[in-house]
Amino acid sequence: MDLAHDSLPGFRGLQEPARVPGAGRLWAILLAAGEGSRVRSLTGEVGGRPVPKQFCTMDGRGSMLRWAINRAAGIVPMERIVVIVASHHRQWWGEELADLPAANVVVQPQNRGTGVGILLPLLSVLQRDPDARVLILPTDHYLEDEQPLREAIVEGVRAVHTDRERVVLLGMAPQERDAECGWILPESASLGADRVSAFVEKPNAEKARDLARRGAVVNTLILVGTGTAMLRLYTETVPGVVEGFCDWRNEDSMVWRDLDSLYDVLPVCDFSREVLERSCDHLSVVRVSGSGWMDLGTPDRLQLFRRQQVPVKAVNGPGAIVAGRRQEWRR
Repeated sequence: MDLAHDSLPGFRGLQEPARVPGAGRLWAILLAAGEGSRVRSLTGEVGGRPVPKQFCTMDGRGSMLRWAINRAAGIVPMERIVVIVASHHRQWWGEELADLPAANVVVQPQNRGTGVGILLPLLSVLQRDPDARVLILPTDHYLEDEQPLREAIVEGVRAVHTDRERVVLLGMAPQERDAECGWILPESASLGADRVSAFVEKPNAEKARDLARRGAVVNTLILVGTGTAMLRLYTETVPGVVEGFCDWRNEDSMVWRDLDSLYDVLPVCDFSREVLERSCDHLSVVRVSGSGWMDLGTPDRLQLFRRQQVPVKAVNGPGAIVAGRRQEWRR
């Protein structure tokens, strides 16, 4: 694997992935097209418009999107980082993504759920590299220590190289009984990549407690697989969504004739509930521990994160949130 941006803060000395078979074809897809509606009341506003959480600065280190770009750049070169964004968020991502190749910024005209939000950039990557391995990264995660996550990604890449037909999920040990998470139940307690026995999206509190007792881990929506294996999950679970893209493409191309019209007729598709829950036979899981991971996509976790942060006097960034305080974009 090419080791780009080794000088980024928190991303020094990442040498192990260079020895991982198959990692040289690894692409990273960053999910940055969401509305952040659940935490909208906790993020700032600019010009009377709420700032989606992924474009907010939380701790003085840049936006959450920049956290994710730096995280990906410690694993793959910038030319293989692809970001899915929403067209109506251009004021937030236009400058933020200026250091990426234009072809690596995939713009969707409407929000049709995480299923479509992953499928569109996945098809784009496969058009450019049919043998691609793909790492999916959300853009609303905080980690105190990046190294355990990197090691888990390396383990996932190894597992995919061994079995190209499997998709590897990364799971975190539950810190609380959170019914707003997806839960992954491994088949055993063995180390390394383990097959998935069950995937349950947002169970009720009683079911979540039972899953935790049985050794389940929390779904991070971070996953690794070959692009073709990920596409197969879609064709086996939501074939109509894939067919919609195929019907709308130009002949012998993955360039769509009219993406706006296609999105007008596409159904909303939730990746966890409609794809992963139905695909356990093709899934493995790698456990991540010791990273201090936190998903900032819900009000409770975002407020907890804010309480834990040391106040920062000045932050540059859209809708900055620092120690419970909103700040407008400063230039």
